[in-house]
Amino acid sequence: MRIKAICIICGLFCFLSGCIALPGQEPFGEKTYSGEKAQAIYEDISSSMYQIDFGDWKGYSVSSDFNSIVDVYKTEEYTLAYYEISGKDYSVWYDGRLYYYTDDKLFYRDMEWEKLETENFAKEKWNLARQLLELEDVKLTCKYIPMASDHKNLLKAEYPAAQIDGQQITFAELLFYLDENGEFNKVTMHCTKEGENYISISFFPYEGSTDLQAERKLWSFGHDLGLTEESVPALSQQEENREWSRKMIDSMDFEVLVERAEYAEDLTFPDLPTLLSEMAKEREAAF
Repeated sequence: MRIKAICIICGLFCFLSGCIALPGQEPFGEKTYSGEKAQAIYEDISSSMYQIDFGDWKGYSVSSDFNSIVDVYKTEEYTLAYYEISGKDYSVWYDGRLYYYTDDKLFYRDMEWEKLETENFAKEKWNLARQLLELEDVKLTCKYIPMASDHKNLLKAEYPAAQIDGQQITFAELLFYLDENGEFNKVTMHCTKEGENYISISFFPYEGSTDLQAERKLWSFGHDLGLTEESVPALSQQEENREWSRKMIDSMDFEVLVERAEYAEDLTFPDLPTLLSEMAKEREAAF
Protein backbone atom coordinates (compact mmCIF):
# COMPACT_ATOMS: atom_id res chain seq x y z
CA MET A 1 0.00 0.00 0.00
CA ARG A 2 2.83 2.34 0.91
CA ILE A 3 4.61 1.58 -2.38
CA LYS A 4 1.40 2.27 -4.29
CA ALA A 5 1.01 5.62 -2.52
CA ILE A 6 4.60 6.57 -3.37
CA CYS A 7 4.03 5.66 -7.01
CA ILE A 8 0.88 7.78 -7.12
CA ILE A 9 2.73 10.75 -5.59
CA CYS A 10 5.65 10.37 -8.02
CA GLY A 11 3.28 10.08 -10.96
CA LEU A 12 1.37 13.17 -9.84
CA PHE A 13 4.62 15.11 -9.49
CA CYS A 14 5.74 14.09 -12.98
CA PHE A 15 2.35 14.99 -14.39
CA LEU A 16 2.36 18.44 -12.79
CA SER A 17 5.96 19.11 -13.78
CA GLY A 18 5.23 18.12 -17.37
CA CYS A 19 7.61 15.16 -17.69
CA ILE A 20 4.66 12.93 -18.62
CA ALA A 21 2.68 14.09 -21.63
CA LEU A 22 -0.96 13.35 -22.30
CA PRO A 23 -1.91 12.13 -25.79
CA GLY A 24 -1.39 15.01 -28.22
CA GLN A 25 0.83 16.87 -25.76
CA GLU A 26 4.60 17.11 -25.51
CA PRO A 27 6.72 16.50 -22.39
CA PHE A 28 8.02 19.30 -20.15
CA GLY A 29 5.52 21.77 -21.58
CA GLU A 30 7.32 21.89 -24.91
CA LYS A 31 5.47 22.94 -28.03
CA THR A 32 6.27 22.23 -31.68
CA TYR A 33 5.25 24.99 -34.05
CA SER A 34 3.57 24.29 -37.38
CA GLY A 35 5.63 23.63 -40.48
CA GLU A 36 4.39 26.88 -42.00
CA LYS A 37 5.58 28.90 -39.01
CA ALA A 38 8.94 27.10 -38.98
CA GLN A 39 9.37 27.87 -42.68
CA ALA A 40 8.56 31.56 -42.16
CA ILE A 41 11.04 31.81 -39.29
CA TYR A 42 13.69 30.02 -41.34
CA GLU A 43 13.28 32.41 -44.26
CA ASP A 44 13.64 35.43 -41.96
CA ILE A 45 16.73 33.94 -40.31
CA SER A 46 18.29 33.06 -43.68
CA SER A 47 17.87 36.62 -44.86
CA SER A 48 19.48 37.95 -41.67
CA MET A 49 22.34 35.45 -41.70
CA TYR A 50 23.35 36.37 -45.25
CA GLN A 51 24.00 39.89 -43.94
CA ILE A 52 26.25 38.76 -41.08
CA ASP A 53 29.94 38.30 -41.87
CA PHE A 54 32.21 36.16 -39.73
CA GLY A 55 34.02 39.29 -38.55
CA ASP A 56 30.75 40.83 -37.31
CA TRP A 57 30.36 38.26 -34.54
CA LYS A 58 33.92 36.91 -34.07
CA GLY A 59 32.99 34.55 -31.22
CA TYR A 60 33.00 30.79 -31.73
CA SER A 61 33.58 27.40 -30.12
CA VAL A 62 34.65 24.19 -31.85
CA SER A 63 34.46 20.62 -30.57
CA SER A 64 35.29 17.18 -31.96
CA ASP A 65 36.39 13.88 -30.50
CA PHE A 66 37.06 10.23 -31.16
CA ASN A 67 40.15 8.69 -29.55
CA SER A 68 41.31 12.20 -28.71
CA ILE A 69 39.43 15.41 -27.88
CA VAL A 70 39.83 18.91 -29.28
CA ASP A 71 37.97 21.99 -28.05
CA VAL A 72 38.53 25.60 -29.06
CA TYR A 73 36.78 28.54 -27.40
CA LYS A 74 36.98 32.16 -28.45
CA THR A 75 34.86 34.21 -26.06
CA GLU A 76 35.42 37.56 -24.41
CA GLU A 77 35.78 35.96 -20.98
CA TYR A 78 37.80 32.89 -21.97
CA THR A 79 39.88 32.28 -25.08
CA LEU A 80 41.22 28.76 -24.81
CA ALA A 81 42.29 25.78 -26.90
CA TYR A 82 42.41 22.25 -25.54
CA TYR A 83 43.69 19.01 -27.04
CA GLU A 84 43.51 15.80 -25.02
CA ILE A 85 45.28 12.60 -26.02
CA SER A 86 44.39 10.93 -22.71
CA GLY A 87 43.27 12.08 -19.28
CA LYS A 88 46.74 13.17 -18.10
CA ASP A 89 48.25 13.87 -21.50
CA TYR A 90 46.94 17.09 -22.96
CA SER A 91 47.75 20.55 -24.34
CA VAL A 92 46.19 23.86 -23.30
CA TRP A 93 46.60 27.24 -24.98
CA TYR A 94 45.75 30.10 -22.65
CA ASP A 95 46.79 33.74 -22.29
CA GLY A 96 49.67 33.74 -24.74
CA ARG A 97 51.18 30.38 -23.84
CA LEU A 98 50.84 26.82 -25.06
CA TYR A 99 51.22 24.23 -22.29
CA TYR A 100 51.71 20.50 -22.60
CA TYR A 101 51.10 18.35 -19.52
CA THR A 102 52.09 14.68 -19.53
CA ASP A 103 53.21 12.17 -16.90
CA ASP A 104 53.11 14.91 -14.25
CA LYS A 105 55.58 16.98 -16.29
CA LEU A 106 54.79 20.41 -17.72
CA PHE A 107 56.24 21.99 -20.85
CA TYR A 108 55.39 25.37 -22.36
CA ARG A 109 56.22 27.88 -25.04
CA ASP A 110 55.11 31.42 -25.77
CA MET A 111 52.63 31.47 -28.63
CA GLU A 112 50.19 34.02 -30.02
CA TRP A 113 46.58 32.98 -30.57
CA GLU A 114 46.93 33.57 -34.31
CA LYS A 115 49.57 30.83 -34.51
CA LEU A 116 46.88 28.24 -33.77
CA GLU A 117 45.22 29.18 -37.08
CA THR A 118 41.75 28.43 -35.79
CA GLU A 119 40.34 31.71 -37.16
CA ASN A 120 40.54 30.60 -40.80
CA PHE A 121 39.02 27.24 -39.88
CA ALA A 122 36.08 28.88 -38.10
CA LYS A 123 35.59 31.38 -40.93
CA GLU A 124 35.48 28.54 -43.46
CA LYS A 125 32.81 26.78 -41.40
CA TRP A 126 30.78 30.00 -41.09
CA ASN A 127 30.77 30.31 -44.87
CA LEU A 128 29.70 26.67 -45.12
CA ALA A 129 26.83 27.34 -42.71
CA ARG A 130 25.60 30.18 -44.90
CA GLN A 131 25.87 28.02 -48.01
CA LEU A 132 23.71 25.37 -46.37
CA LEU A 133 20.88 27.90 -46.36
CA GLU A 134 20.79 27.69 -50.16
CA LEU A 135 19.98 23.96 -50.15
CA GLU A 136 16.49 22.64 -50.82
CA ASP A 137 14.70 19.71 -49.18
CA VAL A 138 15.63 21.02 -45.74
CA LYS A 139 13.73 19.49 -42.81
CA LEU A 140 12.64 22.15 -40.30
CA THR A 141 11.57 21.77 -36.69
CA CYS A 142 10.80 24.74 -34.46
CA LYS A 143 10.08 24.20 -30.78
CA TYR A 144 9.25 26.24 -27.72
CA ILE A 145 11.27 24.86 -24.78
CA PRO A 146 10.12 26.49 -21.51
CA MET A 147 12.79 24.76 -19.42
CA ALA A 148 15.63 26.31 -21.45
CA SER A 149 17.61 28.75 -19.32
CA ASP A 150 17.96 31.43 -21.98
CA HIS A 151 16.66 31.11 -25.53
CA LYS A 152 13.39 29.24 -25.24
CA ASN A 153 12.75 28.86 -28.97
CA LEU A 154 14.89 26.54 -31.06
CA LEU A 155 14.79 26.15 -34.82
CA LYS A 156 16.56 23.09 -36.22
CA ALA A 157 17.33 22.74 -39.93
CA GLU A 158 18.46 19.31 -41.17
CA TYR A 159 20.08 19.18 -44.61
CA PRO A 160 20.53 16.40 -47.17
CA ALA A 161 23.99 15.23 -48.20
CA ALA A 162 25.39 17.74 -50.68
CA GLN A 163 28.42 18.83 -52.68
CA ILE A 164 29.50 22.33 -51.66
CA ASP A 165 32.58 24.01 -53.13
CA GLY A 166 33.92 20.61 -54.17
CA GLN A 167 33.46 19.18 -50.67
CA GLN A 168 31.11 16.28 -49.96
CA ILE A 169 29.02 17.10 -46.90
CA THR A 170 27.59 13.83 -45.63
CA PHE A 171 25.72 15.27 -42.65
CA ALA A 172 24.79 18.80 -41.61
CA GLU A 173 22.29 20.58 -39.40
CA LEU A 174 21.95 24.12 -38.08
CA LEU A 175 20.46 25.07 -34.73
CA PHE A 176 19.21 28.62 -34.25
CA TYR A 177 18.58 29.82 -30.70
CA LEU A 178 15.81 32.43 -30.66
CA ASP A 179 14.65 34.89 -28.03
CA GLU A 180 11.02 35.85 -27.37
CA ASN A 181 11.18 38.34 -30.27
CA GLY A 182 12.41 35.76 -32.73
CA GLU A 183 15.91 37.27 -32.83
CA PHE A 184 18.94 34.97 -32.82
CA ASN A 185 22.47 35.57 -31.56
CA LYS A 186 23.80 32.02 -31.60
CA VAL A 187 24.03 29.45 -34.38
CA THR A 188 25.37 25.92 -33.94
CA MET A 189 26.36 23.73 -36.86
CA HIS A 190 26.81 19.97 -36.57
CA CYS A 191 28.62 18.73 -39.63
CA THR A 192 30.54 15.83 -41.14
CA LYS A 193 32.59 16.42 -44.25
CA GLU A 194 33.86 13.43 -46.22
CA GLY A 195 37.34 12.62 -44.92
CA GLU A 196 36.85 14.60 -41.70
CA ASN A 197 35.51 13.71 -38.28
CA TYR A 198 32.19 15.09 -37.05
CA ILE A 199 32.40 18.61 -35.58
CA SER A 200 30.15 20.87 -33.56
CA ILE A 201 30.81 24.56 -33.99
CA SER A 202 28.87 27.48 -32.52
CA PHE A 203 28.99 31.11 -33.64
CA PHE A 204 27.96 34.10 -31.52
CA PRO A 205 28.82 37.77 -30.89
CA TYR A 206 32.19 38.00 -29.14
CA GLU A 207 31.29 40.96 -26.96
CA GLY A 208 29.96 39.84 -23.58
CA SER A 209 30.39 36.14 -24.42
CA THR A 210 31.59 33.32 -22.19
CA ASP A 211 31.59 29.52 -22.19
CA LEU A 212 31.26 27.45 -19.04
CA GLN A 213 32.93 24.47 -20.71
CA ALA A 214 36.01 26.63 -21.38
CA GLU A 215 35.95 27.65 -17.73
CA ARG A 216 35.80 23.99 -16.70
CA LYS A 217 38.78 23.10 -18.90
CA LEU A 218 40.83 25.94 -17.40
CA TRP A 219 39.71 25.04 -13.87
CA SER A 220 40.67 21.39 -14.38
CA PHE A 221 44.08 22.42 -15.72
CA GLY A 222 44.69 24.65 -12.71
CA HIS A 223 43.61 21.88 -10.36
CA ASP A 224 45.92 19.33 -12.03
CA LEU A 225 48.85 21.73 -11.62
CA GLY A 226 48.07 22.53 -8.00
CA LEU A 227 46.92 26.11 -8.55
CA THR A 228 43.73 25.37 -6.60
CA GLU A 229 42.54 22.66 -4.27
CA GLU A 230 38.94 23.28 -5.33
CA SER A 231 37.75 20.57 -7.71
CA VAL A 232 35.75 21.49 -10.80
CA PRO A 233 32.18 22.07 -9.58
CA ALA A 234 28.96 20.82 -11.06
CA LEU A 235 27.84 22.76 -14.11
CA SER A 236 24.71 23.89 -12.26
CA GLN A 237 26.90 25.40 -9.53
CA GLN A 238 28.84 27.35 -12.15
CA GLU A 239 25.61 28.64 -13.67
CA GLU A 240 24.10 29.67 -10.34
CA ASN A 241 27.19 31.31 -8.85
CA ARG A 242 29.07 33.09 -11.60
CA GLU A 243 30.82 35.54 -9.27
CA TRP A 244 32.29 32.70 -7.19
CA SER A 245 33.39 30.77 -10.29
CA ARG A 246 35.15 33.82 -11.72
CA LYS A 247 36.90 34.48 -8.42
CA MET A 248 38.17 30.91 -8.37
CA ILE A 249 39.66 31.27 -11.85
CA ASP A 250 41.14 34.68 -10.99
CA SER A 251 42.80 33.18 -7.91
CA MET A 252 44.84 30.77 -10.05
CA ASP A 253 48.27 32.25 -10.77
CA PHE A 254 49.20 30.70 -14.10
CA GLU A 255 52.38 32.81 -14.21
CA VAL A 256 54.00 30.59 -11.56
CA LEU A 257 53.77 27.66 -13.96
CA VAL A 258 56.59 29.15 -16.00
CA GLU A 259 58.93 28.68 -13.04
CA ARG A 260 58.02 24.99 -12.79
CA ALA A 261 57.80 24.13 -16.49
CA GLU A 262 60.42 23.33 -19.09
CA TYR A 263 60.48 25.58 -22.15
CA ALA A 264 59.97 23.65 -25.40
CA GLU A 265 60.20 25.69 -28.58
CA ASP A 266 58.94 22.79 -30.73
CA LEU A 267 55.54 22.52 -28.99
CA THR A 268 52.65 22.78 -31.43
CA PHE A 269 48.87 22.66 -31.29
CA PRO A 270 47.37 20.30 -33.89
CA ASP A 271 46.18 21.77 -37.15
CA LEU A 272 42.40 21.28 -37.05
CA PRO A 273 41.80 20.01 -40.62
CA THR A 274 44.69 17.55 -40.25
CA LEU A 275 43.47 16.38 -36.85
CA LEU A 276 39.90 15.90 -38.10
CA SER A 277 41.22 13.86 -41.02
CA GLU A 278 43.23 11.66 -38.66
CA MET A 279 40.20 11.18 -36.41
CA ALA A 280 38.10 10.16 -39.42
CA LYS A 281 40.67 7.52 -40.40
CA GLU A 282 40.78 6.19 -36.83
CA ARG A 283 36.98 5.99 -36.72
CA GLU A 284 36.83 4.19 -40.08
CA ALA A 285 39.45 1.69 -38.95
CA ALA A 286 37.58 1.08 -35.69
CA PHE A 287 34.28 0.32 -37.40
